Amino acid sequence: MPDPCLLPEESEEVHSTSSWCCENKCDASISEDGWVGLGAVARDHEGSVLCAAMRRTNAYWPPPIAEAKALLLAAKLGRRMEFEEVLIETDCKELTSRLSKGATHLTDLDAVLSDVLFLCSSFSRVNWVHVCHDGNFVAHYLARLIPFGDEQIWFNHAPVEVEPYVNMDTLLIE
Repeated sequence: MPDPCLLPEESEEVHSTSSWCCENKCDASISEDGWVGLGAVARDHEGSVLCAAMRRTNAYWPPPIAEAKALLLAAKLGRRMEFEEVLIETDCKELTSRLSKGATHLTDLDAVLSDVLFLCSSFSRVNWVHVCHDGNFVAHYLARLIPFGDEQIWFNHAPVEVEPYVNMDTLLIE
């Protein structure tokens, strides 16, 4: 089977993951008591989990900033894993639109988006995709977990608590 990273770009479809090395899904979960959970899961073109991460922090961020922080977590994870080509999915349409244009200004949200764009400059190819909330449920449930510390990362698997969601998502991919 040919390496998915080496498929010709002419056969590429933007929403198809078959020609991308890595698909990163990310999401944020905000609780009323000031805790924000961030989740990201990276999968290969066949749907196998390459790594997953979650971070929990005490902050009162508005939802777009929390979602941008989840994108930042996904970008850091991709950079740490030395991915070349990534497809980053989020359920926040505002962020995918702004990142696709590379538009940043002088707001708190733009400061986070600038960090995301900087980290993603290390990838040879990146695409931002908006998915409905149901298409992002693995990262959503990952963001709701409570870690042993501030952050946890799993390599080559997802935590047991979200494994059923990973399996359901894999069935949807097929």
